[in-house]
Amino acid sequence: MELVFKCLQEGKKYYTVRLNGHALFTGTTGECERFLAIHQAKVCDERELERKPRRNRAVTIRTYRQARTSA
Repeated sequence: MELVFKCLQEGKKYYTVRLNGHALFTGTTGECERFLAIHQAKVCDERELERKPRRNRAVTIRTYRQARTSA
């Protein structure tokens, strides 16, 4: 990801966060840094879920008993 200067408007500098040539977000420096931090956290969480096995616990086996009925 890259941070590219976009424009200067009313004394504020605006930047664009780009990934592979696509603009993902536009904002001030602080806003862009916050976006990058949140995006990185989401990517880390997603990768962590992919690394975990599909099922972490043993499969529970349920047994049922047939009720006795007196005739």
